[in-house]
Amino acid sequence: MVGEQLMEGLRRAVRGRGRERERAVLILRSVIASTLAWAVAAQLVDTSQVAFAPFSALLVVRPSVYRSVLDSGRYVAAVFLGALLAGAAGITVGVQLWAFVLVVLVALILGQASLFRDQGRQIPVVAAFAFAGGSAASASEIGELLLMVCVGSGSALLTQLVLAPSVRFRDAEDAVRGFADSLAYLVDEIANGMREGRDGLDTRRWVRMAQSLSSTRENARAAVERQDERVRLNPRRVLMRSGSTVSLGTYRKWIAAMDRASWHLRSITSTLDTLERGTSRLPAESEGFLRVYGDLLDAVSDVLWTLHEDRAWESDRVPEGLSRRLDRALEVVDRCRTDLERGESGSHWHVRGSLLTDVERLLHELQEGRSDAEDE
Repeated sequence: MVGEQLMEGLRRAVRGRGRERERAVLILRSVIASTLAWAVAAQLVDTSQVAFAPFSALLVVRPSVYRSVLDSGRYVAAVFLGALLAGAAGITVGVQLWAFVLVVLVALILGQASLFRDQGRQIPVVAAFAFAGGSAASASEIGELLLMVCVGSGSALLTQLVLAPSVRFRDAEDAVRGFADSLAYLVDEIANGMREGRDGLDTRRWVRMAQSLSSTRENARAAVERQDERVRLNPRRVLMRSGSTVSLGTYRKWIAAMDRASWHLRSITSTLDTLERGTSRLPAESEGFLRVYGDLLDAVSDVLWTLHEDRAWESDRVPEGLSRRLDRALEVVDRCRTDLERGESGSHWHVRGSLLTDVERLLHELQEGRSDAEDE
């Protein structure tokens, strides 16, 4: 069973990019970095601390160059602090049980500092290892330990620079496009249901779909942040095609705009669900208005699908087709509101006006996203 899973993961890694390939590449980098660290350390000095070199290399290899540099700095600082703490106690008072307790206690407290993040645990680990292993009583052994740590971290960084991950935006593109698609699919479904009248209303499902947009947004943000890490300090940035207008800032602004738009979509589904389930004092909407509102949502859907097809987040210039559809959809909202004001009054007008306002605000959020992208 385990063998089959490993073989399947290997086949996926060979076939194309994805999580399996990223894991395989990370494993390969780790093997190369640790082997290089051990080979260099063994040639550099004859010491019993040589194991710290490959050990350190394995701890600081990360999927991105930026993350490796960050974790390497924190790791080296934590190890230096732990080793120096053990050395200070071992050289001054000797290897004593009460001194060990004090060293570990202080190291654990220092390891809580936010500066070290996850690497803070290395402070008590190294302090305890050096003190209990007898290295703390010898300044030369402490120095050799620190040298091995530097060799390991340096080997890991060198490996990361030589085998730096490719600078590609496809994962971020797919995630942002997926967010736009989720919005468009939901708007399409609501529009189709409303054109069928009261029988087509599946409001509970629409509410659940609208609520799930939060996780879609977080996935999109996480994908963009991962891409940002791949780009930072990556030497392969110089190989990016010249004249590229791709900006992760544009991705973030479109995600923010779609997130704000999704809140108005949640409001629409919540209002419809409240009316349909009869838990509101507001009257249920007429069949005619439901169909008109469905047609209005079609205009919103056109905007979202155009956003998807034109990939507006891939450029700092907003496609003309998207701008035209946004303006057209807002014109449809204005016409509907004018017709509503002429023909309705009372509570019916209040409910319908609220639904129209949500659509208008949704479109304005996308329009603001367009303006923000142009200013990027």
